[in-house]
Amino acid sequence: MKYWIIALSLYYTQAVPTDPSYFKEQLVDHFSNSSSATYSQRYYEKADNFKGPGSPIFLVMGGEGAIPPSTGLFYPYVNDVLSEEFGAYVLEPEHRFYGESQPTNSAPPAVSNSDLFNLMTPLQALSDAKHLVQSKQSELKCSTNKSSPDYCPVIVISGSYPGFLSFSMRLLHSDVIDASYTASAPIRFYAQQVDQYEYYKLITASAERASPGCANMVRNSLKFVAGLMDAASDNDVKSMAEKIGVCADNIPSFASSTMQNFKDEIMMVVGYTFANYNMGNYPPDKTTDLFHTCVLFQDMGVEAVDKVARLLNGLNEDDSAECFDMNTQVPSGDNPTITSGDWSGVGTGGDGEMWDFQTCSYLVETIGFSGKSDMFPARPWTMDWLNSHCGDRFDVKPNPSQYANDWGFDDIIKNTDVSRVLFTNGLNDGWSVGSICETLDAGDRQLIAMNFPNGAHHSDLSHSAPGLNDTPDIQEGHAAIIQLFHKWFKDIKEENI
Repeated sequence: MKYWIIALSLYYTQAVPTDPSYFKEQLVDHFSNSSSATYSQRYYEKADNFKGPGSPIFLVMGGEGAIPPSTGLFYPYVNDVLSEEFGAYVLEPEHRFYGESQPTNSAPPAVSNSDLFNLMTPLQALSDAKHLVQSKQSELKCSTNKSSPDYCPVIVISGSYPGFLSFSMRLLHSDVIDASYTASAPIRFYAQQVDQYEYYKLITASAERASPGCANMVRNSLKFVAGLMDAASDNDVKSMAEKIGVCADNIPSFASSTMQNFKDEIMMVVGYTFANYNMGNYPPDKTTDLFHTCVLFQDMGVEAVDKVARLLNGLNEDDSAECFDMNTQVPSGDNPTITSGDWSGVGTGGDGEMWDFQTCSYLVETIGFSGKSDMFPARPWTMDWLNSHCGDRFDVKPNPSQYANDWGFDDIIKNTDVSRVLFTNGLNDGWSVGSICETLDAGDRQLIAMNFPNGAHHSDLSHSAPGLNDTPDIQEGHAAIIQLFHKWFKDIKEENI
């Protein structure tokens, strides 16, 4: 796909191509009493700024997508600024079951459901990261005694789903992790504390901010096209596809069986395309995909069906393609559909299948379309739908509340003793509705929130190298984060004297 071959957490991330390394001693199952089998986990490292034992380690968590060498190290603010400021070593592991980091002998779509159920969990991924960090501490000659001058404090820094992992590393593995910088992390989504319509409500508000009048023009255009579909019969799927620029002879069977299915899948593509453009809407100016798409829908000289056709065909990797192939949006595996566990889009191929599984098991996200507070045709999300989808796909029943109940992040202050966590949020980002946007404790526990009115999806981490192109709120945030890190490193040292 043109805009999200890798998944949402990497979307619009500026990166530095880097040769990978491999940790061949990574455990397949960290919780098995009977097996010590290992696999080779791909990772990336940046050691040129590292000042030796006693200097920090910055752990950057991989997420729901492969990290090929062409991507290598992401987050310029970590690589180009924080690493140099603090003389830190940067370590970035690829998440298990994505890319080349495959714990079993098979890669998606050939991984068994039983292996996924036991091995494809955030808990396993967190343990992977801890095991790799401990190995690197030894390799870098860092003492594990926190009172030693050779102790290398570890801060985990990540955004989106990896931001949730960043928070969870500090929450569950504070013996190894000293602090967390978690950007645009959907913690409250995973605590089941977000109304299903809040996400696309903010996507709509962001589009309206990008170009005043956009939301209403998108709403009217999609209402018109949806009305054409509602008035047509199931026998009209191919002709309707031709009207909106879809390859009529190559419609997936799950979408072509009824007009309702076809409508649902097309509108899902439209919805998550706006969601993807929302994540990359930084700086929020007239160069972004979101702005240009708004301009398209606000063009009174273009018919509604042609606006949808142009949006869809803009997703084609091949500029010479004459129509939009819906199959390019389908993940791998059994019984795949475009509408999957994550209604902001799961991605395609094996990576899309793995994220579909994750959002079918423990990482349930309640995201729906209201048709009123947002600019999209109404389509409520239901647990019944998710149960059916996940059962068909993976023979798994979603367990949306287990981690919140077990780990206590449904009430971080009351249920946990976690400390030294920075929560950052771009308030232009749909995911901010499920993030921690208020400072929970500015005192001893240091649970600090920083919000950026002009920011999109972890813009503080993943935009091009920090500089004058950043908006003033992000520039001020970068300076404040450096000050906060200096304080934290001082506190860590003093706590262990």
